[in-house]
Amino acid sequence: MIVEYESKQTSIHKLDPRAKFLWLVATIVISIIWTDPVYLLGLGLVTVVIGFMGGFPWAKMKGTFLFLLIITAIITLVQGATYIPKVVWLANPEKAAFHLIPGWVPAIGPALPLRIGGLIYGVCMALKVFVVLIAISVFGYVTSPSEVVQIIVRLPFVSYKSGFVVSAASKFVPVIQMQMATLRDAERSKGVDFDSGSFTDKVKKTTSMLVPLFANALSMADTMALAMESRAFGYSKNFTLIRPYQMRASDWLMVVLSIGGLAASIVFLAVFKMGAL
Repeated sequence: MIVEYESKQTSIHKLDPRAKFLWLVATIVISIIWTDPVYLLGLGLVTVVIGFMGGFPWAKMKGTFLFLLIITAIITLVQGATYIPKVVWLANPEKAAFHLIPGWVPAIGPALPLRIGGLIYGVCMALKVFVVLIAISVFGYVTSPSEVVQIIVRLPFVSYKSGFVVSAASKFVPVIQMQMATLRDAERSKGVDFDSGSFTDKVKKTTSMLVPLFANALSMADTMALAMESRAFGYSKNFTLIRPYQMRASDWLMVVLSIGGLAASIVFLAVFKMGAL
C-alpha cells in the first residue's frame, strides 16, 4: 500500500472489512465502465469524502500525485493527438482544440492538432487512474493487513493456507526492509559510501549486502517452518478466526450503497448511456 495502515477510531475504520472491500471493488469497477469526465469527477469526490471521514493523510500522497499528474498530462496530450473516440454527447470530437505547432511558425504550422475528443478521453483516463489510486490508498489506510487476510480466508474457494501465505509475506517485507537498513548502516560504518561512484559501482556496493540479507531471510523462514510444524499447521481443514466479525447497521448500509451504486451504474449506462463519453 502507498499509505500504511493506521489504527484510528473513525467511522470508516470501524466498518467491517468485507464492507470496505465491497466499496473498493465497486469503486474500481465503476471507474472502469464510466468514460464521462463529469461522472468520474463525482466518483472521485465521493472517494475523497470517504478518505476525509477516515482521517486519510493527504499530505503523504503529494509526491505520488505530482508524479501521476505529469504522467497523465503526457497521456492526455498523446490521446488528443492520436485518438478520436466514439462519443455519445459530443457533437464534433474531430475538431481541433489547438495545435502543438501553431500557425505562426513558418513553413510548418499549424501542425499536430490536438482534437477535443481525444483530449477529453485523455482527461477521462487520468481521472480513472486518480480515482483507483485514491480508493486503494484509502482502503489500505483504514484496513489493517490482518483484516485483509481475513477477507481472503473467508472466501469459499480459497484455502486458509493461502491466507497465511499472504499474512506471512506482508509481515516479512518490513522486517527485510529493516534488516536492509541495518546492513547499510553497518557498511557505512566501515567507510562505504553508497552515494558516490558510477551506477555500476553503486550496484556492486548494494549487491554485497544481498548474501547476508538472503541468509537472514532463510533463517527466519526456517524458524517459522519449525514453529508451524510444532503447532501442527495444516493438520486440520477447519480453522478458527481470532476476530470474528459481525455486520452492523453501518456495515450493511455501506454494502447496500456499494452494490446498489454499482448495479445502478451498469443499468443506467446500458439503457440511458449515463456515464458514457
